[in-house]
Amino acid sequence: MKPRLTFKDAAQDALPIVVSGFMFGLVFGVLASKAGLSPLAATLMSALVFAGASQFIAIEQWQPGHLPVMAIVLTTLLVNLRHLLMSLSLRQWFAREPKRRLSPAFALLLIDETWALAEHRFKHYAPSLRYFVQAGLLIYVGWVGGTLLGTQIGNQIPRPADYGLDFTFVAMFLSLMVLLWQRSMDFATWGISGVVAFFVAQLPGIGQASVVIAAIVASALVAALPVSHAMEEPT
Repeated sequence: MKPRLTFKDAAQDALPIVVSGFMFGLVFGVLASKAGLSPLAATLMSALVFAGASQFIAIEQWQPGHLPVMAIVLTTLLVNLRHLLMSLSLRQWFAREPKRRLSPAFALLLIDETWALAEHRFKHYAPSLRYFVQAGLLIYVGWVGGTLLGTQIGNQIPRPADYGLDFTFVAMFLSLMVLLWQRSMDFATWGISGVVAFFVAQLPGIGQASVVIAAIVASALVAALPVSHAMEEPT
């Protein structure tokens, strides 16, 4: 029988993500204030949406007086289609959980980070919706808190990149890659994704969609490899 996860486990696992998420939220708050959003509007966006990539896309396309609603909706929908795959992946661990408990938890707290933590932990510990929610809420508080602070100090940080704040997003996902690494072929998936994303992004009108296209192409290519290679264990 697998051991059970506790709040201490959730807190320890979430702490590094809370820190980086706070800094990432701060960057979003700064950019949102510069785009013309009020502190309340920016903070509510983080509190109700809780999806960093989607929010940054919305801010990039934000044009006061002429808001391209359909463009924002379609772009963020495309970027967030991965949530369907993540929810299907986690459904196996929560097969016994009633939908009335699972649906609200997934609706707000299913993000790349909570998915990665759950996939990593549940292989060695008993699956726990409580753990998922606890870790997700801690990350949520960090993200919303960072956004609120960013809206207050936005005028004092003219260029977040000058302070290296733009790298927090990259650092967060690098740590998740290390956490999820299971076999050497994972590096092939990541490498192909990076190369495809770079070249596709150069095409006119693609933009953020290049990330989704790269992920699909790389995953398909690696999945098409012979099983003996695709299942190679890390050395």
